[in-house]
Formats: sequence, structure tokens, C-alpha cells
Amino acid sequence: MPHSAAALAKASYERCQEIPGFFEAFYQRFFEACPAARPMFAKTDFSRQHKLLQHAIGLLLAYDQEPVGGPNLLSRVAERHGRTDLKVDPSQYDDFVESLIQTAGAFDPQFAADTEAAWREATAKGVAYLKSKS
Repeated sequence: MPHSAAALAKASYERCQEIPGFFEAFYQRFFEACPAARPMFAKTDFSRQHKLLQHAIGLLLAYDQEPVGGPNLLSRVAERHGRTDLKVDPSQYDDFVESLIQTAGAFDPQFAADTEAAWREATAKGVAYLKSKS
């Protein structure tokens, strides 16, 4: 049984991915929570985007174990979403995390208060890094 926040969140994420429709449900929630993000996806191939999101969430959950300073797992994601490319507003990351946690809660059959806390803890450091690059 995993004990660390990262391990609990990763286990939850694995369970979510086993259920069809997880990524679609996430985007539906995210666009409801953050309507300003919807136009950024106007010409998006969502089958490809779901794979990119799947990978990015995995990187986000692994970021907590990254050493501070220098290039890291999220550097490329941060560069793509940062000031010079997509120009994601830092506040959108809060909507992203809330939508992700709500979607995990709907899809993970073992989701409980400790799972939610684990998601929050496991994503906090990576989201702070992404915001710092926006």
C-alpha cells in the first residue's frame, strides 16, 4: 500500500486511466471552470492532446522528486505553456488542478479525502514551477 502523497496520487491516476473517458471528462470540467482556455484548443486534435495530457500529468506527479534548479521533467512543458509560446495565465493552473482533482474523484473508485490531499500535495510543487514560468 503506497504511503507518500506522490505514490497515492500516482496510484489514483493509474486507476483513472483504466476507465474510458477520463481525459474527455477532464477537458469538459476544465473548460467549464476556465472558459478562457477553450479558445486555446480551437484547432486541437484531442486524440493527440489526450496523449500529451496523459504524459504531462505523469510528469507533474513525478516532479516532486526532482532536484531544485537546472532543467527538469517539466522544463519543456513550462516552456511550451510559458510567456513566449502559449502564454498560459498562471491562474489557469489553479483551474487545471481543481478540474483534474474533481475528475479523478469522479473516476477513481478508491478516491477519498486522503487521495484528494495526495493529489494536491503531489501537484503543488510542479504547479508552482509552471506558474513561475508563465
